[in-house]
Amino acid sequence: MLFEVKHSDSNHYATVVIDNIVCVPHCHTSYEILFVTKGKIAANINGLEYIVSKGECVMISPMQIHSYRTIENGTVKISIFSGDYIFDFYNETKGTELKNPITDFDLTDVCLLNKSSDRFEIKSILYKYCSKLMKNGIKKADKSNNDLSVKTVIYIQNNFKNNISLKQMAKDLGYSYNYLSSYFKNQFGCGYADYINKFRLEEASAMLKRTDKSITQIAFESGFTSIRNFNVVFKKEYGINPMIYRNTLKNINS
Repeated sequence: MLFEVKHSDSNHYATVVIDNIVCVPHCHTSYEILFVTKGKIAANINGLEYIVSKGECVMISPMQIHSYRTIENGTVKISIFSGDYIFDFYNETKGTELKNPITDFDLTDVCLLNKSSDRFEIKSILYKYCSKLMKNGIKKADKSNNDLSVKTVIYIQNNFKNNISLKQMAKDLGYSYNYLSSYFKNQFGCGYADYINKFRLEEASAMLKRTDKSITQIAFESGFTSIRNFNVVFKKEYGINPMIYRNTLKNINS
């Protein structure tokens, strides 16, 4: 998720490969196509769940709240690109959504998307899948009950590293605490604290994998207010403490 949010600039294209993807519900201003090259995943888009198997891809439109979880051990390749990168498609489909966001793909195309430095070649491949998905049909986007969801998700994405409370978020967004608390649980299926901690854990696990920062430094940079709380929340989610998690990854990669 954090890769996607950080690569949502204008006129932008980026790609990443992820094993056994799991991520918290989030949204961004870019388009996203996730290609399943191994295994099977579940994609939740605006509350609807889709099963995406090997050889299939799924497209996420700008500001759609989405999350992923792995069903069968596997690998995905994700392409993130701004609307102006495929302007004709963006302009023609504004205010709509795909009736079926899933289609099959050619592995050669995915390899080129990950390796090619030719932006015209990349755009031609992206347009190819935009065309295939449009043939599934489009419909007027259902924005009922979605605006507040997007506001809350974006607020948390922008502030999860800070010590923010649900009370403060309600005040900043202009809603009552009780209303937002009830809405949050109904919409996301968990409490505010659990949800924001999932963002912090994704950030922390990424730093454990990719940096040599100390556990304490990672805890505070991820938004946790104490090392004790970080260890408790991390072990509850992953079954092991952060140090063992990091050492396990090192042993796997050595």
